[in-house]
Amino acid sequence: MIRIVIIFTSIFFNGRFTARAQAPNGALADNLSANAVVANAYSDYLKGDLTKAAAGYLRLSALEPANPAPLLNAAMCWRQAGKYSLAAQTMDKAAAIAPATPDIQAETGWLKFHLADYAAAKTDFELALTLAPDHERATLGLASVYSNLDNRDKTVELLGRYKQLRPDFAGVDYIIAWNYMNFKMYREAEASLIEALRKDISFTEARLPLAGIYARDGKFNEAWNQYRRVLDYAPGHPVASKAIKVLEGKLTKQPEEIRPPFKIIRPLSMEPVDIINSLSKSAKMRVGIGTGKTGKQGRNNHLKFKSFEGLTITGKASGKLYAELPPDEEWTAEYSEGRTVLKDSKGKVYGRFKGPIILASKDAKNGSIIFESSRKCANPWFAFSDRQYREAIELYPIPGRGLGVVNIIEMEKYLMGVVPSEVSSQWPYEALKAQAVIARTQAIIRRARGGAHKANGYHICDGEHCQAYRGMANEANSTNCSVLDTEGELLLYHGKPAYTFYHSNCGGWIQASGEVSGWGDLPYLTDHPDSVTPPPGQAATAASSAKPAVGERPGGGVTPLGGLSPWDFHLWLTGNPEANCNYPGKVRASEYRWMKIIRHKDLDFRVKRDYSIGDLREIVPLRRSRSGNVNSIRLVGSKKTITVTREHLIRNLLGFSPLKSTLFEIEINRFKDGRIRNYWFYGGGWGHAIGLCQSGAAGLAGKYDKKYLEILEFYFPGTVLRKIKYIQKKRPLK
Repeated sequence: MIRIVIIFTSIFFNGRFTARAQAPNGALADNLSANAVVANAYSDYLKGDLTKAAAGYLRLSALEPANPAPLLNAAMCWRQAGKYSLAAQTMDKAAAIAPATPDIQAETGWLKFHLADYAAAKTDFELALTLAPDHERATLGLASVYSNLDNRDKTVELLGRYKQLRPDFAGVDYIIAWNYMNFKMYREAEASLIEALRKDISFTEARLPLAGIYARDGKFNEAWNQYRRVLDYAPGHPVASKAIKVLEGKLTKQPEEIRPPFKIIRPLSMEPVDIINSLSKSAKMRVGIGTGKTGKQGRNNHLKFKSFEGLTITGKASGKLYAELPPDEEWTAEYSEGRTVLKDSKGKVYGRFKGPIILASKDAKNGSIIFESSRKCANPWFAFSDRQYREAIELYPIPGRGLGVVNIIEMEKYLMGVVPSEVSSQWPYEALKAQAVIARTQAIIRRARGGAHKANGYHICDGEHCQAYRGMANEANSTNCSVLDTEGELLLYHGKPAYTFYHSNCGGWIQASGEVSGWGDLPYLTDHPDSVTPPPGQAATAASSAKPAVGERPGGGVTPLGGLSPWDFHLWLTGNPEANCNYPGKVRASEYRWMKIIRHKDLDFRVKRDYSIGDLREIVPLRRSRSGNVNSIRLVGSKKTITVTREHLIRNLLGFSPLKSTLFEIEINRFKDGRIRNYWFYGGGWGHAIGLCQSGAAGLAGKYDKKYLEILEFYFPGTVLRKIKYIQKKRPLK
């Protein structure tokens, strides 16, 4: 049996397995040696021991001198370690073995470009384009070379061609704008930045130069608006914060005119489907409203509220009716000296309450409570938009902070506000049903076990820390129906609710929970490609068998590091491969593939804000999961070196606004004297990539007609669907 295994062992080279036939004993020993070397090198790469991994791939190259793949993998290890000269030398050797391979020529050019060797980079990019005239990376590379050589016409021409090759990629417009700015072509830069934001509204790095252009042209209102939006995504951003103060004295309109708040002016009509009267009574949830990144309440110092149906104000403990408000009458709640101060519609103090009070619509089934936007509120959640919630609101003072705001609402009605907050109501219906099931399962777990917010007085928060919930105003018929059609359904594993983690977009590969610090190792949260074939249980086999030949850019969507190749992973991440979550027309392309260019001084400032390491000298991604996600990074400073391992800390650290995901590579661009100029981030996906990929669920339903049960089985293998009966608890959470 052992001999059969040895004879048919397959060796991985450049993303494909090459079957070994029967050979003499010496050759067979070489095969075994090569197999061990590639396995060890791959293991070292995943662990972040990059120098050792590169040495392993170079040993493999000595065993296979005619094969460029080991050299390509070694070069990727050197590049990730920040050793660009070694990487470029190694790539040159690979190019000599396979001179007709455009990917090799293009990536060799990029290494030399980042070393500021523009003449050599130009030669490599031009050779790649001779071999493949539509090569995307070579086109962008040659444009970047001409930009640094101050050849405006050639730069603009090549960037225009690059945009034709990747029309949906927001990074294209950003790079074009970056170059227009360098050439002082501000009108053209403005148009490109607006286009980048149209494709990716969260592209904070595009808003800063756009605001600068507006300020330069005297459009102070527009500049103020862009800086304010930067602060929405990156609170405390130093440039935006300073600019806002400077511009406030130059505005020609009031801030609420420049950026009018979202207003709720009439009751929600959900014709023709009457969901509320079709739902059964369900358990009550306590939802913290207006929470931040950690799920804690914001500083609610001033709140304005009303109801279209009229409302009542009662004491939570006593049940005493304190006031009845007629329809549309607006009252105010303020925090003062440890109490909730109620003021009537004329501004007269009605009462000061030390304990919790309950606001409830007079129409218990169909009514709502509305918080009107007020710029007096220190919490942005209530400052810039009206908010509408079903059932009841509990207000209570939080000493030294402000008012606590909790929506007390039945589970199924709560889900009506969750599903459209998490996914588009226009997505395929089976994907909406899958989202309803996993959101319900998450909520049930947090309600039963108290969760992270038990001390805060609620089961679950309304932000990404738990799951997004924007209340009644966000509801839609399609998502409400998805809640009704799956009413009471949960995902279970061995009889208990499963941890149904989910994220916006995995970038093409699901990450195993066990590979991420602090997430636990659960058997139904495994890594696998986000593609309809193969099923999760066959992921490793398919990943290896679907690899391209040397120099072919991966297109099947099953090529990350589960297939043992740093080179193919690089091509996969910088390309646009097929995947469930690559769903043009339904999912934004900017969620699947994205890029950032961050100046060294900006990233240095950002790192220093959190870590006292001195001047930033080096950033090295270390450990990666099989999905390719970075699970630890090393920050080298002039004073000390540290390693960061938490997923959310890595994302929040690398820029003023967080990276969309940890599925990224960094390319470090330098001046001719070796100083770091800026960092180029190439990334994929949005979120932690564990569990269900929401964009992938939409793709499974829309592209492949999968039902919601099939979607759930794909992302949570081994779980089962069960319908529960709600049991009312006698004592609420205190």
